[in-house]
Amino acid sequence: MALASFLSTTTFPPPGPLPPHDDADLPLLVRTAQGAPGEPVWPGLFPRSPAKLARLLLSSRGYFPATSVLAAAQRAYPTDPHGAPREKRVYDAHDAFACALVHPGLAPNVRAKLVEATIGAEAAGRGWRSRRKSFAIFRWAAEHGHVDRSLLSAPLAERVDIRPPRGPKKPALDPHPQGGRGALACFAAVWPRFRQRLESEREHESWLDYPGIADMGRRHARAFTSGCKAPWVQDVFEAMEHVLVHGDGEAKNLVVVGLMEAVQAWAYPAGRAGDRYEAMLPPNAAKAWADLIEGWTGEGIRTLDAWRKKGTTGA
Repeated sequence: MALASFLSTTTFPPPGPLPPHDDADLPLLVRTAQGAPGEPVWPGLFPRSPAKLARLLLSSRGYFPATSVLAAAQRAYPTDPHGAPREKRVYDAHDAFACALVHPGLAPNVRAKLVEATIGAEAAGRGWRSRRKSFAIFRWAAEHGHVDRSLLSAPLAERVDIRPPRGPKKPALDPHPQGGRGALACFAAVWPRFRQRLESEREHESWLDYPGIADMGRRHARAFTSGCKAPWVQDVFEAMEHVLVHGDGEAKNLVVVGLMEAVQAWAYPAGRAGDRYEAMLPPNAAKAWADLIEGWTGEGIRTLDAWRKKGTTGA
C-alpha cells in the first residue's frame, strides 16, 4: 500500500530517496511502468509521473538492460527541439535520463559523462523548461548518491549545492491539542482558507464543530484526489496525525467521528480516488480509519476495498 501511494501521489523526480521495494513489488512496478525508459505509453503518449517513478524503481534494481537504458538516455533530448515537426518531438526524455543515473549496471564515470553531455557546458541547447527539469533530475540523483560529484566538471559540481529559495516555514502546531478548539486550531494553522472560514463563521456565531470539520474533510479529500499540489494538502494529513497522537479524547473524537466518518461516506463510492486517499493516511490516522470501518461493517473489515466487497457479496 505504501509503494502504491508513492507511485500515485509523488512528483517526478521524487522529493526524497527511492522507497524500499523487493521482488514481491515487481508485478505492480511493471504494470505501472507501461514500458521501458524513454518509451512512450500506448497509444503514443508521454509517460505520466506514476509510470516514470515505476521505471525509476525498476532501473534502480537493474530490471532493464543497462545498455538499452543508456542508449535511451543518450538519444533522449533532441538537438533541435524547436525546429522539429510536432510528430518528431520527444516528450519522454526525462525518465530515460533519470533511469540511467540510478542503474547499477552503469559505472559512475559513465553516469558522469552522461550528465555532462545532457546539461554540461557543451550540451546542446534546449528550451528552458526541458533544461530545468533535467537539472532537477541531476540534482536529485547527486543528492541521493547516484552521481559522483568528484567526476563532474567543477562548474557543474558546484551547481548541485545551489539551492532555490526556501518556502515559508511550516507553522508550529499546539503540542497537546485540547478539545475541539485545539484540534481545529491545528488544521487552521496549516490551511489558510480553512482558517479564514473558521474565523469568519465564529465571528458570526454560525460555526458548528462537527458539521464544519466534516465539510473541511470532504474538501481536503477532493483536493487531494484531484491532484492539487498545494502544501496545505499534505499538511492536513500531518495535522490529522498530530491530533490523533498528541490530542486529548475530545480532540481525537472530532477528527475520527467528525472528519473521517464524513470522508469515508465520500470515499466508499469514489472507488480508486477513495483508495488513494486511504493509502495516504499516516500510521495512527490509518489505524483510526480502519477501526472506524470495522466498527460499522464488522470484524476484519478494515479497508474501503474490503467494505465494498462485503457490500457486493452481502456477507
